[in-house]
Amino acid sequence: MQVIRVPALTGWRWLSDGFGVLRRHPLAMLGLTVLFLFSVVLPTVLPLIGGFAPLLLTPGLSVGYMQAVRTAESGKMPSPWSLYDAFRAQGGRGARPLLVLGLINCVLTMTVLSITMVADGGTLFRVATGAIQPDDPALADSSLAFAALLFLVLFTPVQMAMWYAPVFVAWHRLHPVRALFYSLVGVWRNKAVFMVYLGAWFGVAVAVSIALQIVKPVLPPGMLTLLLSPLSLVMLAGLYCSFWPTYRDTVQDGPAPAAPPPAAG
Repeated sequence: MQVIRVPALTGWRWLSDGFGVLRRHPLAMLGLTVLFLFSVVLPTVLPLIGGFAPLLLTPGLSVGYMQAVRTAESGKMPSPWSLYDAFRAQGGRGARPLLVLGLINCVLTMTVLSITMVADGGTLFRVATGAIQPDDPALADSSLAFAALLFLVLFTPVQMAMWYAPVFVAWHRLHPVRALFYSLVGVWRNKAVFMVYLGAWFGVAVAVSIALQIVKPVLPPGMLTLLLSPLSLVMLAGLYCSFWPTYRDTVQDGPAPAAPPPAAG
């Protein structure tokens, strides 16, 4: 397995390919996106560990989503339950390294958030954990912006390490720590294309925002609010679908990795 360097402009194609998969199987991919969000949000109601559940579960769920996108790209209809295939692989043994990776994700994220407390006294930490009221005066403090910038700088390497790590663990059977290292190196090797990829998504977000502001005056009262939810879901589904091409075009290991076998029954 090796991560190759691809041309920077490939980042634009990743975005296009993501929406291309969504266009071919809109109901399946939108349904998977809703199921993904539901699977991440539902465990947050659990006491004590609920707040960490999204960070813990996202690596495994992201592998299932990428497998579904790969299936859809090949022309087949993805099953909604493929979202959980990574956890069910190898008779359930495949879940352990992904949960370990999720635990590392929790530790790294909380560490970065804790460091930002030096900048704003913990306001950003309370925002991230939902422990702050919308009218809290601390939200208007300029130190919050500095803390957010500090978080962005420190969290970027964490995201780089986590980008490929789940599929390296699930499809290539790498140890979670090795997967994190190879992911960090792989993203760094392709930093130019990832900058274009992020810039492309930022441009789409700005364009959609401008378009909404243009049509807002001619829409009936309340219509814009009704449009925002489905539009946000489509954008999110397109984003998630575009994650698969970032792996497909940069990771080479001979034949494509075998899909994790679903659990019996």
